[in-house]
Amino acid sequence: MTPATVVLATMGSWGDIFPVIGLAKGMSDAGLDVRVAASPTYDELVTGEGLSFSGIGPPLGFSDYASDPKILSGRLGGFAGFAHLFRHFIFPALDRYVDDLATAIGGADLVLAHPALVAAPIAAERVGVPWATISVFPGLIPTAYAPPGPTRVELGSGLLGRASHRAAWSVARLNMSRLFDGPVNRTRRRLGLAAVSDCFFAPVESGRPYLVMASPAVIERPVDWPSNVKLTGNVTWDRVSSFPDPHGLEEFVSAGDPPVLVTLGASSSLDPQNFYRHAVDAVTGLGHRALVLTGPTPTPVDLPDDPRVFGTMFAPLSRVASRCLAAIHHGGVGTTVELLGAGLPQLVVPRAFDQPQTAIRMRRLGVARTLP
Repeated sequence: MTPATVVLATMGSWGDIFPVIGLAKGMSDAGLDVRVAASPTYDELVTGEGLSFSGIGPPLGFSDYASDPKILSGRLGGFAGFAHLFRHFIFPALDRYVDDLATAIGGADLVLAHPALVAAPIAAERVGVPWATISVFPGLIPTAYAPPGPTRVELGSGLLGRASHRAAWSVARLNMSRLFDGPVNRTRRRLGLAAVSDCFFAPVESGRPYLVMASPAVIERPVDWPSNVKLTGNVTWDRVSSFPDPHGLEEFVSAGDPPVLVTLGASSSLDPQNFYRHAVDAVTGLGHRALVLTGPTPTPVDLPDDPRVFGTMFAPLSRVASRCLAAIHHGGVGTTVELLGAGLPQLVVPRAFDQPQTAIRMRRLGVARTLP
């Protein structure tokens, strides 16, 4: 019997592509024919793991996004940065995303797509391939028990809190419709497809499977989520074959007391400002060593010339986190899950996107403190 072909389509940074690679490897081991469709900049990363890859959209890399740090803006609860990302990077190339993805999914039995990859439902409808959603973050699913993400405010789940959340979701739905429906329908018209409304929430409201790759031990499932939304448990992966082992890392970690881990992951490292220096000064000022993972920032990181400090772009958290004392980080989902697995106390300093809500969850679980 010919194995089923599944295309995993995603967008975003390491926090989005890493779990997709982990899922693809698991599905491949289970006997499925799996392809990954993502930015062409991830070609080597994916094929280095022995997986099939299709590039979709323009080859935008971290340096392209770093040239426009407005995408990390926290204005309007983070909506300003989110809207800037789509208006300046995604919508101008939406036709290309759809055409590339339509080619990538030709002959597939199923497409599993990132919830913000608005090209996926269009391409799937054009080609006639069933589609569903995979996500690492539940903050795009409307519920009366939580506000739209990102947010930095906890209102509780009482009557007043639920009423406030419903009102906030109504505003969010209106804003997302204004942002997305026009560009999406222009592309749909080009392909002879009928216009849609409220398209951003189509993945969750379509009745199609919506798989949240998160643990119910971390994310409590709201009672008003639709039945098509499932919590699957975490999918983690960070052992990147195409990234060389940082020279001197093992010697540093083994040389003394466990260091404090400092990182902004990938997306937040695009505009680090003085985060690394301030964090390192705080760590060393308390008499601890610091292991700094700078991410793919194009900005030179000014770390002190101090034997107590080791800096490198990347190291697998699955390898180093359990050997650290604590962590100061941005609250990215992938980073947070690995730190939970290692049992590290955390100081979360959220910047944008889903990070403020992750910070709230970690504080609520009692495993972290947070700073704005």
